[in-house]
Amino acid sequence: MRKPSPFPEGMKLKGLHRVYRTFVPHLRKHRRRFVLTYLALFAAMLMNVLKPWPLKIILDYIILDKAMPHRLAFVDSVAGHDKTVLLAILCAGMVAIFILEGLFTFIRKYFMEAAGERAINDIRKEVFGHLQTSELGMDRPGDLVVRLTSDIDSMKLLLTQHVQTLVNYFFTFSAVCITMFWMDWRLTLLALSVAPPLYLVSIHFSAKVADLTREKRARESEVASLVQESVTSKEVVKAFALEEQEKRRFAQESEESLDAALEKARISKGFGRTVEGIIAIGTALVVYLGATRTLAGAITPGVLIVFVSYLRDLYKPVGGLSELWIDFGGALVCGERVAETLESKITVTDAPDAIDAPPFRGEVRFEDVTFGYDPGETVLQSLSFNARPGERIALIGSSGSGKTTIVNLLLRFHDPWEGRILIDGQDIRRYTLKSLREQISVVLQDPLLFHRTIRENIAYGKPEAGFEETLDAARAAQAHEFIVRLSDGYDTVLQDGGANLSGGQRQRIALARAILKNAPILVLDEPVTGMDAATEARLKDTLDRHRKGKTSFTIAHRISTIMRADLILMIGEGQVVEQGTHEQLLGRNDRYRQLYDLQKAEPGVP
Repeated sequence: MRKPSPFPEGMKLKGLHRVYRTFVPHLRKHRRRFVLTYLALFAAMLMNVLKPWPLKIILDYIILDKAMPHRLAFVDSVAGHDKTVLLAILCAGMVAIFILEGLFTFIRKYFMEAAGERAINDIRKEVFGHLQTSELGMDRPGDLVVRLTSDIDSMKLLLTQHVQTLVNYFFTFSAVCITMFWMDWRLTLLALSVAPPLYLVSIHFSAKVADLTREKRARESEVASLVQESVTSKEVVKAFALEEQEKRRFAQESEESLDAALEKARISKGFGRTVEGIIAIGTALVVYLGATRTLAGAITPGVLIVFVSYLRDLYKPVGGLSELWIDFGGALVCGERVAETLESKITVTDAPDAIDAPPFRGEVRFEDVTFGYDPGETVLQSLSFNARPGERIALIGSSGSGKTTIVNLLLRFHDPWEGRILIDGQDIRRYTLKSLREQISVVLQDPLLFHRTIRENIAYGKPEAGFEETLDAARAAQAHEFIVRLSDGYDTVLQDGGANLSGGQRQRIALARAILKNAPILVLDEPVTGMDAATEARLKDTLDRHRKGKTSFTIAHRISTIMRADLILMIGEGQVVEQGTHEQLLGRNDRYRQLYDLQKAEPGVP
C-alpha cells in the first residue's frame, strides 16, 4: 500500500516550482519593500520573545524576593537596588515592548501589502496582455474572468503572505524552542510531543482540501461562464421563452458550486478544531508537569509563567503551519491556473527579424494557401488569387466555404499551414503584427462596440483624431443624425456590446470607425446588414467614394452589394471555384446566375 505523500496532489513540488518560476521575476522588482518587510518581521519577532521576561522578573525577584542572578544584576543596578523603581522600569519595559512589537508589525504588514499589490497588479496586466494574443478561453470567457480576478487575488497569498508567514513561523519556533530548552529541556520535550500528531493530521486533511479547492474553482468558473453566456444571449433566451430553463441551469450550477464550497469549509473547520484539541492536550500536560516541578523547587514560578506564555508562540507555528499547508494548497491551485494562462499557446507572434511595414499600395496575393482550425481538417485548400492596388474584391460563397477565414489570415489572426500571403510582393509574416494591422480597416458582420462613449468607439482605431474628423466619419457612415438625437450625443456611453443601439446603428458606428482609420486595405463583412433600403443606398455611394484608391474586400450574399466589385471571387470547398466581374459571371456561371435571378427583384439590383 502506497504511503501518503507529505505533498498532497495540489501541492506537488513540480506545481510549486512552476508557479514561482513564472511569477518570482515580478517580485524582484519590489525587492526593497520586501527587505523592509522582513527586517520588520525579525524585529517584531524579537519583541515577541522578550514580552514575558519583565513579568518573570517581577514575579521571581520582586514579589517572591528571590536573589537576583548575576546575569540580571545590571537590571537591579539600573534601578539603584530599589524594588519600587525596578517595578516601574519593568512595567515601562512591558509597555515599550508591546508598542515596538505593534509598530514593527504594522511596518511588516503595510510594506508586504504594498509590495504584494504592486506585484499582483503587474501580473494581472501581463496576463491580460497575454490573453489578447492567446487561444485560451475563446469558448469560456467566464473562466478567464475568474482567472484574471479571484485566482490572481488568491495567488497573492501564495507569493507574499504565505511565504512571509512561513518564515515567521520558522524563526519564531526556532527562537522560542532555543529559549525554552535553555530554561528547562524536560518541559520543552513534553511541549513538542504534540508535533508528530499535528503533522499526521495535516497530511490527512490537506490532500482533501486541495482537491476540494480545485473542484470549487472549477465550479466557480462554470457559474461565471454560464452568467456570461446567458447575459450575452438573453434575446435568444427570451425569443424561445426559456427563461425558466436558464434559471434552473444556473441554480444547478450554483448549487454544485455551493456544495463544493461547503464541503471545503467543513473539512477546513474540522481540521482547525482537531488541531486546537491536540494543542489543548499539550498545554495541559506542560502546565501539569511545570506546576509539579515548581512545587518541587526545580524551577521558579517565573519560569513556569514564561513557559506557559511561550506555549502560544510554540504551538501557533505548529498548528498554524498545518492550516497554512491547507491554504497554501488552495492558493497553489489558483497559481497553477494563472500560470497555465500565461503558458497557453499564442496564436501568432512576430518573427525575430520582423520589421515595420512600409505604407501599403494595396496589392494582395494569396499563393496556394492551405489552412484549417483543427489538425487534419482543412478550411482552405491551395487557394490562390490576386488583388491589384485599389481593386474592389467581393467574396461570395455558402456558409463555411472559407470567406471569413481568408480575412482572418489576411489580418494574421492565424498563419497558413502551407503557402503564403503577400502584400505588395512581400510575405506578411515579415512585418510586425502591429504595423500590418494598422493598415487594414475591418467592419465585421456582428460589430463589436465597447462600453465607452460613441466618440471613443468611432475613434478606436485612431485615438488621436480630432472631433471634426470623428464627425466627418460619422456623417459618411450615415450615423450622425441618430447620434445627435441621443441624450448625450457623441458622449453617450454605450452599454456592453452597444446593447442600447439597434443592429443597424451599431453597424454604422463600426463603419464610421473604419472610415476614420482610413487604412489602405479595407475589409467589409456584410457592411449593410440591418439597414433600410434608403440608408443602404446612401451608404453604398459613401462606401464607393471611401474605397477609391483602397484595396477592399467585401464579404456578402446580396447581389446588390457585390455587383459593383471589380473582381468577384466565388469560394467553394476552400478554393476559388470561379472569378470575374458581375457581367462575366452572369454569362458563364450557372450558380451565380441562379443567385442573381433569386435577388433581382430586390431594390438596387438591375
